[in-house]
Amino acid sequence: MAHVFDLFKLDGSVALVTGGGRGLGYFSAEGLAEAGADVAICGRDIHGKLENAVENLKKTGKDCIAIKCDITNESDVKQMVKTMKDYYGKCDILVNNAGIGEMSPSKNYKLERWKNMIDTNLTGTFLCCREMGKMMIKQKKGNIINFSSMAGQIGFSIGYSAYATTKIGIVGLTRSLAVEWAKYNIRVNAILPGNMQEGVMEFLQDKDGPMYKRIGPPLLNLIPIKRFGTRDDIKGAIVFLASKASDYISGANLVVDGGFIINGGI
Repeated sequence: MAHVFDLFKLDGSVALVTGGGRGLGYFSAEGLAEAGADVAICGRDIHGKLENAVENLKKTGKDCIAIKCDITNESDVKQMVKTMKDYYGKCDILVNNAGIGEMSPSKNYKLERWKNMIDTNLTGTFLCCREMGKMMIKQKKGNIINFSSMAGQIGFSIGYSAYATTKIGIVGLTRSLAVEWAKYNIRVNAILPGNMQEGVMEFLQDKDGPMYKRIGPPLLNLIPIKRFGTRDDIKGAIVFLASKASDYISGANLVVDGGFIINGGI
């Protein structure tokens, strides 16, 4: 029987976080490294934010590298997996965070933008799962965590149809792979963040700013916990799903939204 603290340790593990240069991806990578894992992060351009992120991650004392990869490009994804195999020899944890988001009225939404959203958020996640899954199947173990969103669970009037479609698609992908790959000792779960005040919604930190004044109070009123999410909320959720503490959990949606989507007063 393991001590409860040991269940959350990731010593000896190797993780890959897509879109790990900033925002929720970086917070995920930071949490994994602080829990003991060596961490690779990938992005379309290894210069700038990705390089800076690696330098910050190395301060945890873990081995961290940056890999250039456009997740919509099948060749790039295959090369990313090869790099993990060549450098680390394995990958225990895959966090699929890379993606894009935008709001636009559906009646004006261009087909080209729809395809780009699908290609990036949904097809990109599938490609990373498929290619890293091949390595994990050979390893006979693995842990995949896919970023979905609360936007895939409820409707919004602000023009989220394309984004929401990709995010509910990720939930379906997660559930199917969890069943299909269970026999290989691979767990697959999804994390569904809510309104996070760090990352792409940093404007929620500035209560005097125009964006906060317009959006902040109405959103906060719909969150039962009465605060916005932080990096620590993401780090805790990621480490839980990546660790032995969640060994009997697969195909699940971990909602990190302060109770937003279950609020009966919404």
